[in-house]
Amino acid sequence: MNTHVAFVVTVLLGGVAALDATPVAQTLLSQPLVTATILGWLWNDWHTALAVGVVLQLLAASTLPVGSRTPEDYAVGGVAGTGVALALAHGVEMQPWRDAAQLAGVMVGMVSATAGVPLIRWQRRRNEGLSRWCEGELRAGNEAALGQAHAAGVALAFAVGVASVALWLAAGTLGLRGFVEHESLRLSRAWTVLQPLWLGFALAQLLNAFVQRRLTRAAIFGASMIGAWLTLVMGMP
Repeated sequence: MNTHVAFVVTVLLGGVAALDATPVAQTLLSQPLVTATILGWLWNDWHTALAVGVVLQLLAASTLPVGSRTPEDYAVGGVAGTGVALALAHGVEMQPWRDAAQLAGVMVGMVSATAGVPLIRWQRRRNEGLSRWCEGELRAGNEAALGQAHAAGVALAFAVGVASVALWLAAGTLGLRGFVEHESLRLSRAWTVLQPLWLGFALAQLLNAFVQRRLTRAAIFGASMIGAWLTLVMGMP
C-alpha cells in the first residue's frame, strides 16, 4: 500500500479506536494488540507491528480505573506507538534500525497514552455538559435531543482520536528519525535487554487474572500473547 495512504488510514484508525474505547461498541478493537495487527497488515510489516503491539498491550492490561483514577489512553497510544514504529522502520532492512524503531514506538505509545489522560477528562466534562443539555431538551419536548447528544459525543471522540494520532505520528516520525538513525545500535541493545522484562510482565498479568478467577480474561489475554509471540518467532514478514 502507498505510504501516504497508510499514514491516512493509520490516523483514521486512531479515531475508530477512540470511538471503541468510549461511546461506541467498546469491543476489543481498541486494544493495542488488535490495532497493531491491523496496522501490520496495512503497512505489510507484521513483525514490527506485533513487537510493539504486544508490549503496549501488556502495559494497557496493567492500567485499571481504580476509584476516580483515569486510566491511560492506550486505545490511541497503541495506534500512535505502532504507527510511529512502522513509519520509522518502513523500507529499512538493517535489524538494529528496526529494533530501535520498535523501542521508539513503544516509548511514543507510552507517552501518548499518558498524555491522553487530560484529554479523556476534558471529553468527560464535555459529555457531562451534553447530558445536562439533553435532559433539558427532553423536558422541553425535544425527543431528538438524545440522538443529537450521542452523535455529538461520537463526533468528539472520533475527532480527538484522529487529531491525537496525527499529532503523535508526525512528531514521532519527524522528531525521532535522526535519533533512531544515529543511536540505532544502543537502542537495539536496550530493546534486546528489555525483552525478558516484557515476558515476565505478561506472566504476572496472567497470574493476577487467574488468582482473581477471571478465567475468561486470562484465557483471551494468554491466547493473544502466545499467538503474537509465535508469529514473531516464526518470522512473518
